[in-house]
Amino acid sequence: MASREIVQTNTMHSRLLIAVLLVATTGCHDGILYQMKRANPYYRAEWKRDQKLGTTFVQRQNELKLLSSSIASMSPEQQAEWSGRLEQLIAHDPSAEMRAEAVRIIAKIPGESTLRALNMASTDKSEKVRLVACQAWRDVGGDAAKDMLLTLVNNSNEGVNVRQTAIESLSAFDSEEVRQTLTRLLDDRNPAIQYHTVQSLRKMTGRDYEGDLQAWKDYMQGQDVPEPAGSIAKTLSDFLPIKR
Repeated sequence: MASREIVQTNTMHSRLLIAVLLVATTGCHDGILYQMKRANPYYRAEWKRDQKLGTTFVQRQNELKLLSSSIASMSPEQQAEWSGRLEQLIAHDPSAEMRAEAVRIIAKIPGESTLRALNMASTDKSEKVRLVACQAWRDVGGDAAKDMLLTLVNNSNEGVNVRQTAIESLSAFDSEEVRQTLTRLLDDRNPAIQYHTVQSLRKMTGRDYEGDLQAWKDYMQGQDVPEPAGSIAKTLSDFLPIKR
């Protein structure tokens, strides 16, 4: 059985490499591997011409979809190899769509390359890439993820959409620092920020004070605040034990 799994894994990896090579030999772009030629002005010009044709984008999307479905079954050595390539793609690819998809994939691979890539993605010029990075940090977990999400949340110059997504991801990091930050955000001027903060606190605490911001602040400061009789959390607590 183990031998069969190894054969299947190697076969999948081979299929992916073949797909990449086919794109490279059909007169289009080098797909995931194109960044290796990016330093050459000739290839940069060729890439711009290919973008105008429209076909390269779809083919490269298909490559990344195949990689995404295959990465979990690859060996650690193969994952590390692709992680390095994805890191370069996130750093240099001109397409925000490609960078965002690469972020989704690299988040599945543990390692230093992933942390470096997500740090880059968190400050990407494209909001879409930064949004995906916030979601990826939640999946990666750990102190580095928590710290970057807190940085994004506390950055008043960051877009509201990114801050909202970072707040949602912080619900997976139950620490005193995160609780203090979310409590402070209940006073944010933006109602959208307040709303998403409440949603994260609901997930983190198992409590539900609905839109009563003062009740949330009192509870987060250690007061024994009863939940509204009809709250979802209160109803569930009658049937399921909720860790407080």
